[in-house]
Amino acid sequence: MPRRFVAEYVTKHLCGVRVLESFAETSTATGVIGTHNGSFHCDEAMACGLLRCSQNFGQSNILRSRDPNALERCNIVVDVGSVYDEATLRFDHHQPSFHDTMKTPKAAYQTRLSSAGLVYKHFGREIIQGYVESALASPYRVKLLDATKWGTDKKKLSEQELDTLFDIVYKNFVEHIDGIDNGVNAYGPAETEGEEGAVPVLSSSPSCVKKYNVSTTLSARIGNLMPWWNEEGNGKVEDENAAFLQAMELATSEFFDSVHYHVFAWMPARGIVRAAFLEAMNVHPSGRIVVFKDCFCPWKEHLLELEEEHGKVGHVLYVLFADKKGWRVQAVPKEASGFENRKSLPWRGLRDEELSQASGIEGGIFVHVSGFIGGNKTYEGALQMAVKALTVVN
Repeated sequence: MPRRFVAEYVTKHLCGVRVLESFAETSTATGVIGTHNGSFHCDEAMACGLLRCSQNFGQSNILRSRDPNALERCNIVVDVGSVYDEATLRFDHHQPSFHDTMKTPKAAYQTRLSSAGLVYKHFGREIIQGYVESALASPYRVKLLDATKWGTDKKKLSEQELDTLFDIVYKNFVEHIDGIDNGVNAYGPAETEGEEGAVPVLSSSPSCVKKYNVSTTLSARIGNLMPWWNEEGNGKVEDENAAFLQAMELATSEFFDSVHYHVFAWMPARGIVRAAFLEAMNVHPSGRIVVFKDCFCPWKEHLLELEEEHGKVGHVLYVLFADKKGWRVQAVPKEASGFENRKSLPWRGLRDEELSQASGIEGGIFVHVSGFIGGNKTYEGALQMAVKALTVVN
């Protein structure tokens, strides 16, 4: 299957890499990537792994040290040294003077970069393009072209596609690593535009209460690779470096899992949702009903972003798509990952004939008790349900 390509690609690019504690153990002919020794984190593990997938550092070994003289000899240094300088390939983020955030052709982000974000900023486009070119030159080419509906002459991403992917991979994957490493909470006070710019606004609702512990983030799993305090290998450089290699493999694999998904699943879905969104006025004069007639795909994130692009935030209320039993009509949520609907369906909890009688629409199958989704035996029936729901006061 095409997803296997991720593992094959990462194995190929990390094959033969050595994690060292001194220059005495390596030749400098193929370049050396420097980072700090001791406890490691997700950001520098990812930074080192991504650099191994770049053109200039594909054969470089990793030196883990805090010796300034040793780091000075490295071709590139990440997460140590208190210097951020693209010209000399020094990418640390710990110095008080560092406040850089990610800016893509699509968005400006507020999260302070870690070494992962810095490497992604400067090498990410090259790394994504290289991955796609390799995937499309692999034995999986035919299946990947079929999944994306690209033409048979497709060999790499266009600049526009690369802009889109560079942004979405940062937004959906790299940014949370930057945030965790820099101690930025995922939730904070909302901001509103005041006379002098954005100012925080504290909610009047009670403070959030933690309901359960999230312990399986990528950063947490990378941290768990460190030798435990009471393990035999704790404090031994060779064991730490072996664990760091495992961390590189894990972080790099999950990065390319994200790239693979966004290239070969997310981006084709974007095209499908865009086409359906632009057809909404032909479905109903209100433009508030979107129909997936030929192909269903994940749509929530895409729809909400397309609304924003077209200046129609909050406009679409219902989405129609086919299933094995007929057609579904689903309420659009207020947020892509949320459970609150913009306008829930009426007739909640009703089924079959009872639903048909209450709605006055033949072929009713069900409406969920929460009103987020319902079904009808025919497209025409589902469309009538959506149209009537537009005007029914809940």
